[in-house]
This record gives sequence, structure tokens and C-alpha cells, in this order.
Amino acid sequence: MRASVAIPASDAHLQHQAETMLSAILNALDYVGVMAMECFIVGDSLLINELAPRVHNSGHWTQNGASISQFELHLRAILDLPMPQPDVHSLSVMINLIGTDVNSQWLSLPLVHLHWYDKEVRPGRKVGHLNLNHTSVESLCDSLTQMKPMLDDAYQSSLKWTIATLRENG
Repeated sequence: MRASVAIPASDAHLQHQAETMLSAILNALDYVGVMAMECFIVGDSLLINELAPRVHNSGHWTQNGASISQFELHLRAILDLPMPQPDVHSLSVMINLIGTDVNSQWLSLPLVHLHWYDKEVRPGRKVGHLNLNHTSVESLCDSLTQMKPMLDDAYQSSLKWTIATLRENG
């Protein structure tokens, strides 16, 4: 997938279940730091798909969409610094830039934050990501629609999915 959507949890039951599941894992491992947990919703329960004991691609949206990024939280945890609850202040979309050159046109859109890794561009290699954040679903969808001609065909299905997901769940 070339895009991710972060929408604040609206189902208290699933949020509680996710926190309980991850807390049990972290406590059993006596783990310190950030751990990513990706889940599938199956009926009214969660099924863990992936655990990553590190900062994770799925959380890069926190760089612009939360008061504290996953990177800073990880450092705070391992350095035993204060760990306030992050504030998620907007809906967030992250677009992975895979095997594509930087396009300065992306920066013409007011919601776009470019994170370029300064890696050699090769097919299939992640070379950066774009974060878009806003409290308005329509503002995000407008920016994503404007972005379509700025990205090649490989991104079009992900952009379509992202727009539909925002409109359905945002």
C-alpha cells in the first residue's frame, strides 16, 4: 500500500481492546520504547496482523499529525524522560514515496509536508513520504485530488482508496 490513513478512534471498545492487548505484550516482555501493532477488525474484535518493536512506517504520520511523534516518544521512553499522552489534533494521511523522484509541485499544496530521505531512487525503494493533516475530510480529499496528476499511475488506486476511506470514516 502506498498510503495510510490515521483517523482518531471512534470505537471505545476496540480502542480499549487494542490498549489491553498491547499492554499485555509490552508488560510480558518488559519492553521499553515504541512498538507498532497493526490489527484487522474481525467482527467486534481485533486480530493482530503485525508487531514491530520499533518506530514503524505506519506511524510516520505522527510527525505532523500529533503533538509528539513516534520518534520522539521512542527516545523519551529509552531515555526515561516524561511520557505525556500525545494529542492527535487532526486526521492524517501518509503517502509512501516509492521509487519516485522528488516533485516540487507537491509543495504547491498547502497541506503537504514532504519528508525526503535523500536516498538513491531505485524501483521499489522507499525514498520518502508525504504527510497531509487537517481537521476537515473535504480539505484532505481536495488536496489528494489535486495531487493525483502529480503522482504516477502506481499511486492512483491508493489515492482513490484513501479518499474513499476518509469520506467513509473521517
